[in-house]
Amino acid sequence: MTAHHLILVRHAQATHDLFGVQDRDRPLTERGAQDAESLGEKLSAIEIDFSGAHLWHSTARRTTQTAQAIAGRLPSSCVVHGLDALYDLDLYGILELIRETPGAVKTLIIVGHNPAIAETCRHLASDAIDGPIARELMKGYEPGTTALFTVISDWAGLSPNTATLGTVLHP
Repeated sequence: MTAHHLILVRHAQATHDLFGVQDRDRPLTERGAQDAESLGEKLSAIEIDFSGAHLWHSTARRTTQTAQAIAGRLPSSCVVHGLDALYDLDLYGILELIRETPGAVKTLIIVGHNPAIAETCRHLASDAIDGPIARELMKGYEPGTTALFTVISDWAGLSPNTATLGTVLHP
């Protein structure tokens, strides 16, 4: 079986609550926009074939902006799709979403929100809690933090037993 790649991204730094602006409409700060660009550069430099990758993101403004910055550095064959549900999904909802991913998708990137993204990463890395990369992940999951997993099963079989944390990127 061919390994899959799962990349979980917390959106980059967004503005704090603004009077009269709904949470879904909060944009990235200037630093957040720069960090999102930096993440795109770092991901594109990793030795993963991103052709045909799927990049799914919450439709909140800050996650859409982060996803667009990342997608700008990936091959044009990358499928970018906004999912309203990602705004509210918890750990179990994200796991269910990933497990329903079509088998033809070899690389899946999800740009979402905390606490769900951090909880999903910590859950999948729980078998490697004693490793230095996993310990770094357990310290915190700041805006723009990105975790890369190799999955040695089909998507339906995703679990801490089948996912290996490869690296954690920061903008």
